[in-house]
Amino acid sequence: MNGDASASASASASKRIVTVEQVLACDTESLTGIAFRCTCGQTHEVAIRAMLLEDGALLRTYDLIERLKLGRKAMLLADVASYDAAGRELAGKLRERGMIVAESVYPQRQLYADEKALAKALLDLEPDADMVIAVGSGTINDIARMISYKTRIPYLVVATAPSMDGYASTVSPLLVNGFKVTYGAVSPVAVVGDLKVIRQAPREMFAAGLGDMLAKLTALCDWKLATAVEEELYCDVVAGLMLKALRRCVDLARATETGGEQAAKTLMEGLVLSGIAMQMIGNSRPASGSEHHLSHYWEMKHFAAGKKTQLHGIKVGVATPVVLALYGKLLEADIAAMPMREKTPGQIADWERNIRRCYGPLAEEMIRTNRALLPDQAGLDARHARLAARWEELKRELRAILAIAPDAKHLLRQAGGPVEPEQIGIGRDELKDALLVAKEVRNRYTILQLADQLGLLERYADELAAESV
Repeated sequence: MNGDASASASASASKRIVTVEQVLACDTESLTGIAFRCTCGQTHEVAIRAMLLEDGALLRTYDLIERLKLGRKAMLLADVASYDAAGRELAGKLRERGMIVAESVYPQRQLYADEKALAKALLDLEPDADMVIAVGSGTINDIARMISYKTRIPYLVVATAPSMDGYASTVSPLLVNGFKVTYGAVSPVAVVGDLKVIRQAPREMFAAGLGDMLAKLTALCDWKLATAVEEELYCDVVAGLMLKALRRCVDLARATETGGEQAAKTLMEGLVLSGIAMQMIGNSRPASGSEHHLSHYWEMKHFAAGKKTQLHGIKVGVATPVVLALYGKLLEADIAAMPMREKTPGQIADWERNIRRCYGPLAEEMIRTNRALLPDQAGLDARHARLAARWEELKRELRAILAIAPDAKHLLRQAGGPVEPEQIGIGRDELKDALLVAKEVRNRYTILQLADQLGLLERYADELAAESV
């Protein structure tokens, strides 16, 4: 059976209707396949139909495929590490049960989700395949998600490490022509996480996952800012789910050694819940903000220079304390007394020079895209009035979120992850550049845009670069 539009419509019609109260009381696995009318005025849906997160889950994958009626012919997508960790065993188990399993395994140790990787997967995909099984973590999942979206063949993901929050997401961040571009795609029909496999992941994978969870501190603050300044939709229920998962991960990171039995399950639940929160809202706003912009900028720069890049969660983990420090500065500022000023022709010329210097061959498209987004004075005045009216209340809300993990650097260090930009090859100048121009990576309002509109960004970038080790 091919996963076509009718199957998708059938899956949508079969969602369980629940209440907000039930959602807030659910564990992560119970949030799959639901729909509910929210207090924010929206109807939220979760497309992922099932989740297995337990010891021995790998052995139950066939039964899950049967229960979901996905078919008998699969392409298993993996890299060399994830194939060794779980792919080889899973392919063998599925064949023992009579399934036909083709394998597409990337030989690279440094794999990017780019055009070449997508082309290989498409070339390896048989036209009569019923499903794609992604065995791995971030990059493999991003490739499989886009293949599923383009071919309308369903995919499920078998997680091998608690390293990132995209398992249940519906977006694929891909490198296309050197740009880090986030594409809307599809949800996996199921997430399988065998805790025996996940606990054996390298320690840096746990540090990466914790970094991606701590990023919710600044992502949720950025979402609050966008609500106040841009009048963007904010959902207390979805944000509440994200905060609940964040607190659990932070509490466990403080109490236990990262990588332990309970830590693996709690971290994976938090990471999967991040993807579910993104599904509910329809974009990555609950889980991704300015810290991700910095990470994406560094990845684009390293990719262009042919340098090895760190795991996504590692880069995001390093970026998060930088943005936390930026929030510390902004929360001490007298926002009401600082008008927002439209950029002068000279300032726009300086901005374009900076973009060309930092983005090189990518600059002209970046300028063309972002030049049209610069607000005029009337638009800035309206934004400032909205912000000033809410600033005192907003400060209290932001500080409450930031207070969840004032020891973010310590937690990352304790997990074995880097905490300073220089530890991942980011010098002071590259840190300053990222603070100044990473906001152009995508059209999403964050603290970087706010500081820029208030005329504070360059000063803060100088200060934070000077304070970096």
